[in-house]
Amino acid sequence: MIGPTALVPLVDDLLHHLAAGDVDQAAHVLDQVAEHGDAADMYGLCVAVAESGRDALLALSTAPDTLRGHFLGLDAEAARPDPHRLFAARFLTAYICDDREMTTALYSAAHTAGDPARTESVCALLAQVSGLHRRAAFPTTSLERT
Repeated sequence: MIGPTALVPLVDDLLHHLAAGDVDQAAHVLDQVAEHGDAADMYGLCVAVAESGRDALLALSTAPDTLRGHFLGLDAEAARPDPHRLFAARFLTAYICDDREMTTALYSAAHTAGDPARTESVCALLAQVSGLHRRAAFPTTSLERT
């Protein structure tokens, strides 16, 4: 167990590298949490990443339609062939909708699946949020997916 005191700076580093597009450094921090942390630490990391994704969504020039649960770039149907991308879309959507029971259940399912599924699901969440940060930083006039 890493614990909250040591986890917070690691998550801050991860989010910094994620927003900067530095995939190698983000992966290094993720490896540290995976190697030294437990399920609670990794869940905390996922929640922090989802919060960062929510912030990126709010920064988009085209506001997401939160009333229908439709968030730009979070198409669960398009992710369906890839269970890890589906986890990322569902986890982020559940977090944004303030459904903590669902985020806990989704992470629990990924954790129970073991590695490599758990790691691939967390990486898909990181990739999803990284894409949202890129879209927020470099807005386009079209609604093309990243």
